[in-house]
Amino acid sequence: MNRLPPILLTAVAVLLAATPAHAYLDPGTGSAIIQGLLAAGAALAVTLKLYWHRLLRLLGIGGKRDAQRSETAQTSSAESDADESTTSRSRQH
Repeated sequence: MNRLPPILLTAVAVLLAATPAHAYLDPGTGSAIIQGLLAAGAALAVTLKLYWHRLLRLLGIGGKRDAQRSETAQTSSAESDADESTTSRSRQH
């Protein structure tokens, strides 16, 4: 026969021995709790949006596409830098 762990027995005993709290929670309190939960959800959504690509790279998901984009961006910026230096040299002559 399996015995319950002492921690579980203690938790059950504490829950059964709890006395009722004589407190009143008005509708404003419930509204504040809901507002806090919604704000936490919005903050989590914005944080995920800001760091989504970093999270994917950290997990190793979608790394090839991001690597191709960064290579393309570096190549196009290097080409535009070369075009600008050629244009500025031709203006000097």
